[in-house]
Amino acid sequence: MNNMTQTEITSTQNDLIKYIVKLQNPKFRKSEKLILIDGEKSLFDIVQRKMEFIWLFIKKGDERFKNAKIKNLVYVNDEILKKISTTTSPTSAVGIIKEKNVDKNIFKNLSKIALIENIKDPGNLGTIIRSAAAFSIDGIILFGSCVDLYNSKVIRASAQNIFTLPILRTNDINFIKELKKNHKLISMVVDSKNDFMKHKFEKNFILAFGSEAEGLSEEIRQLSDINLSFFMDNNVESLNLALCSAISFSYIKYLN
Repeated sequence: MNNMTQTEITSTQNDLIKYIVKLQNPKFRKSEKLILIDGEKSLFDIVQRKMEFIWLFIKKGDERFKNAKIKNLVYVNDEILKKISTTTSPTSAVGIIKEKNVDKNIFKNLSKIALIENIKDPGNLGTIIRSAAAFSIDGIILFGSCVDLYNSKVIRASAQNIFTLPILRTNDINFIKELKKNHKLISMVVDSKNDFMKHKFEKNFILAFGSEAEGLSEEIRQLSDINLSFFMDNNVESLNLALCSAISFSYIKYLN
């Protein structure tokens, strides 16, 4: 906590508080390359990872973060915490950290990659990230128009595993083509005659999932080396995207 500045703010009309509230807007958050963290589990995970808070907003007398790396410590009241938090239940602290840059070139050296296209539901994305971390997926590519990766609901649903895996956001189909030089592109669809459970996964693959509403784009399907489906009973057409990915990742880890 060396060189840490300490201030106290008592008004929700303070310019810094107004700025922090604006970070709840995905477009503004991305432009600032900052991440808003609330919820105790998420905050203490940041502390355990020894990541630095650019700002940490807490109430006076809160000693729980004395071992945290903090650039600016700001003492606030409950009214301000409620204003800057994204949670519906009361929170006792809110932190802001810098967004990490992910070098896309590291994906060339990863073996097991999941590609998620046009996902809109933050809870689903967070659950997919959590499952990927649990079942040894090496990295995730968010392709197309996806929900903000650092939406607070994504962070909480990922159980903080969002900071464990390299996750790349891109719309560049040429990058996917470049990865295909060393990776097999395997697409999960609902209408393939190829049974996922009978497929032998070898090293270096990209397993692609589309949104529940739209599925994978024709662009990705045309680029795929093979399409796979789950063969299901009782005329069930499809599974929830997060569930589908969890089954896939666990199968690849344990049964393949």
